[in-house]
Amino acid sequence: MLRASATAAVFALAVLLGVGSVSDVVAQDNAAPAVSGVSLFSSPPGGTYQRGDTIEVRVDFDLRVAVTGTPQVSVSIGSQTRTASLSSFAGTRASALSLFFEYTVQSDDSDTDGIGIPANAIGLNGGSIKAAGDDTVDAVLTHSAVTAGTSHKVDGSRFDTPSVSSVSFVGTPADGDTYRLGETIEVKVVFDRFIKSSGGPQVALTIGSATRLADLSFSRGTGGITDMHFKYEVQAADRDGNGINIAANAIGLNGGSIKAAADGTTDASLTHAAVADDASRKVAGNQVSAPAVTSVYFTGSPKNGNSYQPGETIAVQANLDRTVNVTGSPQVALTIGSRTRLATYPSNVSRLGIQVLRFEYEVQALDRDGDGISIAANAMRLNGGTITATDGTTDADLSHTAVAADPRRRVGANQATGPVVSFVWFSSSPASGEYFRQGESIEVTVRFGEAVTVTGSPQVAVSVGSHTRNATYSSSDRSATELTFGYTVQGSDRDLDGVSIAANAISLNGGTIRKTGTTTDAVLTHTAVSASSRRKVDGKTTAPVVSSISFSGTPAGGATYERGETIGVRVEFDRPVTVTGTPQVALAIGGDTRAAAFSSIRLGVTASFAYTVQESDRDADGIAIAANALGLAGGTIKAAADGTTDAVLTSDAVAADATRKVDGSLVTAPAVTGGSFAGSAPAGNTYRPGQTIQVEVRFSKPVTVTGSPVVDLTVGSATRAAAFFSVSSSGTTATFDYRVQDGDEDTDGVSIAAHAIRLDGGTI
Repeated sequence: MLRASATAAVFALAVLLGVGSVSDVVAQDNAAPAVSGVSLFSSPPGGTYQRGDTIEVRVDFDLRVAVTGTPQVSVSIGSQTRTASLSSFAGTRASALSLFFEYTVQSDDSDTDGIGIPANAIGLNGGSIKAAGDDTVDAVLTHSAVTAGTSHKVDGSRFDTPSVSSVSFVGTPADGDTYRLGETIEVKVVFDRFIKSSGGPQVALTIGSATRLADLSFSRGTGGITDMHFKYEVQAADRDGNGINIAANAIGLNGGSIKAAADGTTDASLTHAAVADDASRKVAGNQVSAPAVTSVYFTGSPKNGNSYQPGETIAVQANLDRTVNVTGSPQVALTIGSRTRLATYPSNVSRLGIQVLRFEYEVQALDRDGDGISIAANAMRLNGGTITATDGTTDADLSHTAVAADPRRRVGANQATGPVVSFVWFSSSPASGEYFRQGESIEVTVRFGEAVTVTGSPQVAVSVGSHTRNATYSSSDRSATELTFGYTVQGSDRDLDGVSIAANAISLNGGTIRKTGTTTDAVLTHTAVSASSRRKVDGKTTAPVVSSISFSGTPAGGATYERGETIGVRVEFDRPVTVTGTPQVALAIGGDTRAAAFSSIRLGVTASFAYTVQESDRDADGIAIAANALGLAGGTIKAAADGTTDAVLTSDAVAADATRKVDGSLVTAPAVTGGSFAGSAPAGNTYRPGQTIQVEVRFSKPVTVTGSPVVDLTVGSATRAAAFFSVSSSGTTATFDYRVQDGDEDTDGVSIAAHAIRLDGGTI
């Protein structure tokens, strides 16, 4: 038996396979979770990660997964591949819909165009990602690439000391312009780099003639901490008739620390400007305003489907605008069918200085509600208890709006009740800008609480200006709970406020939407989707224009392109285009003009061009692109909407780039930059006789291979040769295959020693 691996490693080190349990092969079924999205989740301050910053990657699945070990995601940083390791989950290890991976930027990391993620970059690293609740079903980890983004550049050579970029008050008094006893004054401090804090830093507030200290309440940021929030609760003696202020340099460590996240030792600079008196934030601690309810809603959901059954708990949450004290057992009246049932404040929860109240009701055998439970307006009752401000005497204002019946929260209903709509939203955006143009697709997604099966062509009515357009059913996701509908914009369509969807806009149009495996129709009622200015419509065809032109990629060996390397150019259009023939971009290389030829287009708006460096090419200052350098060269670039309107090709110049010099006389030997076991591990993580172990070797620049070079695999105590199979279209990745033979056995996992590539009479 041969155990499989999914770990990528640089070939200068041993490439080791992860260890998992030995088991029989189990075929995947249709319930296998699949990757639904991969994205760069972190955002570096200033658009550039520095040494010690954390790059965070998010991987979403269409079904819940269970994770063991430390899976990884490969991230392309410049010409290098770095590995982000699993750090956290949206859920738990045993049941997660999203996984988060982190990589810490090193000093030699550099990427001036922005990092990207190659296709199928998730590796198990000896762990596993399987269907939650079924450890025999492996998740499908294939996914598309995440292209480089200029807001995610990397410069590991930099290490800037974090400093305060702003200090400000957030929030306002609950009533008018004056904070009263028990209210919270909140301050936000924003840093220009990621920081880490310990202990209890504070911010000194000036309230009247007194100094009051706001304590750290929470910190947050994406990819690291940049925002720190501080709170101070108004006391009875506090007075300020002009409005509170913050003196310059008012942040104190109070025995704690605020340091650069990059090294954990460099102190952040805490100097900052003063925040002037704010007349909208006066203080009168001798006054008490009645706390007020800001929202009431149901939390949680039925354990199975959309109906609570006897013994289940219905939970209600009430939020107030400030902290309160609670005594006794206040209640909220629920409407369940034609009856009123009382959800009670539990006796075992906190009662002093709280802002969120939770009420619970246990469903009884006779409870029935086929439409869904609701809460009438002003349904909170004291029931002999009290809900007061923290002074203990000022009663809270318990008035609130009604909570409408929720078909996702029926009670005692027959479980054959049809699935209900839980959410409707626009799932596409204009290809460029804020307008959908002629020929673009407006997509709508409808999510149900249970799996559904669709026949025919159901539709969703979309309001486009004064007209109703029908988006027709096109597909379902793997879980069969999300349906996608699409409408293609016509030339006459106009909507300057943004498209919207009225309530209950789903129609069957002669088809069906039913609970999977039954004849029970789905319940199609839903709330409206309001107009969004990000989704306007203008169906008339206008000429696409070039929005930007830039170089893509970098020289393989530093700052100079050598003979045979490819210089890439990226042209962005403001709306989708179609390209025929081979348009060109004129490059200024030294005193010569070279033509980068059209190679591909992505999403209709990003056109790629390429030029291969010749022996005579020289440019010591760096290549440039003159203004209006895009030419048709006998081809065409037209609006995709009608196929006839010519694009406007004018563009700004791109200045000489010293990081992209050219010397065609140079040819540096390609070097191995990394390698990995390719493809998916077999079911059970064990290779069987006849199955193929595939290895990928990555090079710093394109290579050609002749003969039969091999990569030596360590299989148990034996060495087995994986023979050369193919080179990728880019020429930078070579694939080697070994077919498992009878007698091969390795219970710890296949591995590859350092320097395991042999030419064996061939050439690379």
